[in-house]
Amino acid sequence: MLNTFKAAFERAVIGDSAPSLAKWGKLIPLPLIRRLQEDSFRETVRYAARHQKFFADKLRERNLDPSKIRKPDDLKDVFTTAEDLLSHPPEDFLCRPPQVVFETTGTSGPPKRLYFTYHELDHAASYEAAALWENGIRPDDRVVCAFDAGYWVSSWVTFLAAKHLGVFCSAVGKPLPRELYSRMGIYHYNVIVADPTWLVSLTEIAEKEGVLPVKLILAAGDRMTDVYRRYVQKVWKAPVILGYGSTEAGGGLGIECRAGKGYHLDEFNFYPEIIDRDAEGYGELVVTTLSRRTEPLIRYRVRDVTRFLEGSCPCGTPLRRIDAIKGRRDEMVVMGAGNMHPAIFERVIQGVEGISERWQVAVLQEGLRDILEFRLELTNGIDPHSVQASIARNLEACYPDVWANHVCGMYRLAFKFLPSGTLPPERKPRRLVDERN
Repeated sequence: MLNTFKAAFERAVIGDSAPSLAKWGKLIPLPLIRRLQEDSFRETVRYAARHQKFFADKLRERNLDPSKIRKPDDLKDVFTTAEDLLSHPPEDFLCRPPQVVFETTGTSGPPKRLYFTYHELDHAASYEAAALWENGIRPDDRVVCAFDAGYWVSSWVTFLAAKHLGVFCSAVGKPLPRELYSRMGIYHYNVIVADPTWLVSLTEIAEKEGVLPVKLILAAGDRMTDVYRRYVQKVWKAPVILGYGSTEAGGGLGIECRAGKGYHLDEFNFYPEIIDRDAEGYGELVVTTLSRRTEPLIRYRVRDVTRFLEGSCPCGTPLRRIDAIKGRRDEMVVMGAGNMHPAIFERVIQGVEGISERWQVAVLQEGLRDILEFRLELTNGIDPHSVQASIARNLEACYPDVWANHVCGMYRLAFKFLPSGTLPPERKPRRLVDERN
């Protein structure tokens, strides 16, 4: 029975039919999904043990036999981390020649580079297409995808997903919101795909100058607060569906349905775990890629903190769901400027005259706008305007992507100058704090 269902499901994928794939995703019973998932996990572990130097070395160090690994717990403390991807050469993770490379934003340091084949991208896109179909997108719709292009994977996967659906699609990178707004009436876009803070900027224009008919909005890429979501939905009079993913995942890990009760995880292509759980079930999300063979990731520590949601979803999809992301294990803050990390501001402030060693950057929210507030103690009677100008120049020069988001209106810069000794002297000061509600 297992092989019969697996073969039929694979035919649906190979058949390139999003409606068929979406149908099978709902029909397969939950116990069977678990068995398919566990079978794929064992296959992936054995494949990586044969072909991936990094994972093979991990097993050898711990004297683990890959043929005896049946579930994640059997791997004990074997994980793959962001630090591993950065500190090892790509060849240690590659199992076969790649055809495509994508990068993370790199705002917390050097970018992580992930490699794929064209087939793997298309495979990921077929599942995104099924998710979009489930959310009501049909061939007569017109999609505009404003995810940043370049080395970021999401724009390309969404474009290919639209191809699977036979949907008109413009994947335009991340233009200024004004530029896209001026074209919405020309091309009759009725589905918008973009990151949340960019959507807020577009929505502010539409609120002032006129709202065009929109059927659905898909937001992903950074945090969307309830305030942002309610505002965007109110102005456009259209539902906002949130997606969740990463470059490491090769696109989407999960997506909401119209019920909006958590992210449905793609359990056919990922094996999710939540480790180090607290009393409420919150812990760190860990995923194993099940269908990638170019650069499979075994038990990759995503660093996002979430929990599994119990019970069934009103939409009837049996796939496991996770709650909204509560935070991150590391110090990174996700906001309108991008993925912010203390190291960014250490570099931006470095060399600016008249700033004491006690400083802090806070992420605030004022209405619908994120604010990046520099809290600085000045020395030597320096002119505050000179400090502001130096920091702005450094931010633009060192992190042009972060500055571009500022130009797009996705966040505002602010400065608070404090008397000397205001910020407490700490051995490990909190350089970056998130003070949004």
